[in-house]
Amino acid sequence: MARVVLTQPLPRVEALAGTLSAHGHDVATLAFTRVRSLRVELLEARIVAFDWVVAVSPAALDELAVALARRWPARGPGLALIGPGSVATLERLGWEVPPDRVLVPSGPPFDAAALLRTAPLSRPSSLRVLVVRGDTGREDWIEALRRDGALVDVMALYEREPVVPDSGALAQLGRWRSSPMPVFCLFTQAGSAAALCALPEAAGLVGVQGQGIALAIHGRIADAARAVGFHHVRLIEPGEEAILAALE
Repeated sequence: MARVVLTQPLPRVEALAGTLSAHGHDVATLAFTRVRSLRVELLEARIVAFDWVVAVSPAALDELAVALARRWPARGPGLALIGPGSVATLERLGWEVPPDRVLVPSGPPFDAAALLRTAPLSRPSSLRVLVVRGDTGREDWIEALRRDGALVDVMALYEREPVVPDSGALAQLGRWRSSPMPVFCLFTQAGSAAALCALPEAAGLVGVQGQGIALAIHGRIADAARAVGFHHVRLIEPGEEAILAALE
């Protein structure tokens, strides 16, 4: 059994917390944001005009499903995904997207830059691309697509609103400070590491003698964890299987 702090946004974090608990792990859910859907009109009629839809995260794919009433258009565009977490979400949705119309980087790092090295997005001239994401996000890779000739639209399907961390989880984290047992802290966003370390209850996690082990799904996130004081940082692939393996 491992002690695990989860920092992903609500409500998505709840499913992962349930999975880890079912595997016998002790989980403290400390979400700092909540995903809230944004209203999108007539998306199914609009989406068929594109060659490819890029979902930047599992959350974006879930929100795309909501906007499409959970039905993928019969003659829909190709679907480009960032990594294993999004692939697992696609399998859960049960959409019948032809395999040759699903695009995923072949290996880590699973990020937008890797996706843009994958054909046909590696040569996107004249491709019509729809990027679905939250209300904020990185623009550099989108501008790279445009410079290479793609016709790119960006659609915000959700926004993140701040939430107060759960008091029960904070108390749980505080109790863990009295034990030398390591605490695994999962980060899927760079800002979550700083948010966690700002909590008084997290004081014992960082530093050379800290009991915290940061699990980061990307090099940028690992760097952010080190920057706020985590001495023990492990780079892992995204997705439940990789997370479970890291806790063994």
